[in-house]
Amino acid sequence: MKSLKDFFSYDGGLIRFLHKLGELILVNIVFILCCLPVITIGSSVTSLYYTVIKSIRRERGNPLSEFFSSMKRTLAKGCAVTAVSAVVFAILYLGARQQLDAGNRHMAAVYVGLAILGVCVLVNIFPVMSRFDLKLSELLKLSFVMGIRFLPVTVITALGTALVGWLLFFWLPVPCIAVLPGCWCYIVTFFMEKALLFYMPKPKPGEDAWYYGDDTNSMQ
Repeated sequence: MKSLKDFFSYDGGLIRFLHKLGELILVNIVFILCCLPVITIGSSVTSLYYTVIKSIRRERGNPLSEFFSSMKRTLAKGCAVTAVSAVVFAILYLGARQQLDAGNRHMAAVYVGLAILGVCVLVNIFPVMSRFDLKLSELLKLSFVMGIRFLPVTVITALGTALVGWLLFFWLPVPCIAVLPGCWCYIVTFFMEKALLFYMPKPKPGEDAWYYGDDTNSMQ
């Protein structure tokens, strides 16, 4: 009975869960609004990941403050990634369609293969951008290497994201968009962080390295 009473207390598990859920919904709504200009999608996704792992999972800082701080810091690179990605995938799609119409399936497969590699980079570049201050070329290189090295994480993230998008567009009620992307991002952090930590320096004694949390022990 004591444990049940503690669960429903002010500092209990239920209240903490509802508090985190409320923060997640709030950040998710801000994320959706920031995606509306389209060109800002890259920075918005980066900021969502950054806020979920730092403020909601690690409980550091205010979620909205962390989100907009990340937006300001990554806006230029995020817009560049969004624009480049849109152009590259449009070219690959049109190239594949053209080759299929011409009956050249082998060349079409090449375009599809390049698109798959592009997805490997795209899946990882936003978490990478949320953690590292790198040039665009370095971001692309690290994201590619990370996507291949941690292929299971890349596949799970890509398929899960595609499934979430499919559910939102074709099956679930419109209000679900206010919570589902954020919830999926929360889940992604549990395996994406394990990949990111391979490329991060070990924290110095006394350093407030918030990014090292419950994922640290699994990397030792």
